[in-house]
Amino acid sequence: MVWIFQRDLDLVSNLSSKGPLPRFAETHIHLVLELIAWRKRMGRMELARKLGIGEGSVRTILNQLKEQGFIISSRGGHALTTKGRNLLGKPFTYTVVDAGDITVGNVNVATVVRNAAKRVRRGVEQRDEAIKVGAQGATVLIFEGGKFRFPDNFLKVDKKISNTFTKLFKPREGDVVVIGTAEDVRKAEAGAKAAARPLFTTQA
Repeated sequence: MVWIFQRDLDLVSNLSSKGPLPRFAETHIHLVLELIAWRKRMGRMELARKLGIGEGSVRTILNQLKEQGFIISSRGGHALTTKGRNLLGKPFTYTVVDAGDITVGNVNVATVVRNAAKRVRRGVEQRDEAIKVGAQGATVLIFEGGKFRFPDNFLKVDKKISNTFTKLFKPREGDVVVIGTAEDVRKAEAGAKAAARPLFTTQA
């Protein structure tokens, strides 16, 4: 899997030659950028608390991002450079949803990825990415023929859920809704972000 920014960063592969393996997933790198963009400026301790990883791991990520010119640091915290904002691209919109029994967690946060149906395999890949960042999993729904379906077509999406998501996200043919699920909103949103990102190229 190749992130949008991996050609610029190559963070994880470079870190392995600099000591012990890092205690964070590759997706945490992009989450740091998203959090800084959202808050405009953030400190290391707050980032560690939001991400649920250690300050040492956050320090490593921040140092690498700063070396690559994606962020600048000051006493007031860390902020994105123009290069960092360009790298991040257009942000997703995340919404807390009632997903019924199609997810495994109590809290569900969803986002829509435009025209991503052809990049979905079985949906297991998205689940695994969500689990890496502390969520319980992720569910992928593809909009096709005026309704939602699961990637493998093994189960049918409840008509009520399909209609609710259609009204909420106003999907177009070939769009994908990714639902992160967890026991709290923070982890559910992190799961949705991690699961959706590999499907993202450009939002139409």
